Amino acid sequence: MTGLPGSLSIALSLVGSILLVGVVALLIDAPGELVAATFVFGVLAGFVEWRAGKVKH
Repeated sequence: MTGLPGSLSIALSLVGSILLVGVVALLIDAPGELVAATFVFGVLAGFVEWRAGKVKH
């Protein structure tokens, strides 16, 4: 994702990952709790990555 701002790149990756998890969950008939836990973990990971990108080195 060259040329995109860091926050937009992270957001696109996060949305894509969540959609992929949702599709796989539908295909394998996974329980909703597993999907919700994966969503929460993805949001937290995206937030941590976003905050890490704002740190001045």
